[in-house]
Amino acid sequence: MCDECQQWQQRYPYYDFCHQALFSYDEAFKEWIYQYKFLGDFRLRKTFITEIQHYFSHKKDWIVCSVPLSEERFFQRGFNQVEAFLQAAGIKTQKLLVKKLNNAPQSEKSRQERLAAPQAFRATENMTKIKNQKVLLVDDVYTTGRTLFHAAEILQTYQPKVLHTFSLAR
Repeated sequence: MCDECQQWQQRYPYYDFCHQALFSYDEAFKEWIYQYKFLGDFRLRKTFITEIQHYFSHKKDWIVCSVPLSEERFFQRGFNQVEAFLQAAGIKTQKLLVKKLNNAPQSEKSRQERLAAPQAFRATENMTKIKNQKVLLVDDVYTTGRTLFHAAEILQTYQPKVLHTFSLAR
């Protein structure tokens, strides 16, 4: 485990932390995510179909949950970037979480502000489906891990058998 993962493990000792990402969050990926997410180039959702399908070919019996957007952010952007790239790759998701707070985008916050952010998610009625199931929580980019750990905190209370996380980049 990297140093950051070890810190999260200390904070969440009950959580069997396992995160996987396809790419490094480097300058090229930052430019891609800016074009896709912030400039709204919806066509870019298809960029990594092959890589996403390959990864998910090993997760056929997992329940996939994408990190949700707040209603306000969805209406501003017009799409959920995570749902869009998963749908483009033919990956079915279950809506298990709702984002209850419309905070400033994580990209506009410092590391300390991200880590101090309050819990932004709540469960949907679908949560009873995840007890004793394998659940994969998906986001676009892992920077500090705060978003994924807040979401995982909610999911964990419904006793999945396994809960892992995935992002396009870290």
